[in-house]
Amino acid sequence: MADTGRVRIRLPSMIRPGEVIRVRTLIIHPMETVQRDKQGNIIRRSYEFIHAVMVTYNGKEVMRGETTQAVSQNPIFTFPLKVDRPGKLTVTFLDTTGKSYKETAEIKF
Repeated sequence: MADTGRVRIRLPSMIRPGEVIRVRTLIIHPMETVQRDKQGNIIRRSYEFIHAVMVTYNGKEVMRGETTQAVSQNPIFTFPLKVDRPGKLTVTFLDTTGKSYKETAEIKF
């Protein structure tokens, strides 16, 4: 998968100070637990999946979550965020192979 690790963040088009907004994130990731050959036979067990999500807003951690291998391929995570000032929102995903995938978005009023 060529885009593996690509992270997208979607914010509302209009944001007002003090508002609670809905942040949507997507990560392109295969979330593999097994690999199969063309006949469907298991070649090997692979545990490559996103296991942690961390969100910072202006350098302060505002959310942290853990997942299991039961999460679907290319998962979408949605969470509320109260925005009190403009700044940088950073979403970081960690997978079980030790890779880190990160994206930032600017919150503007």
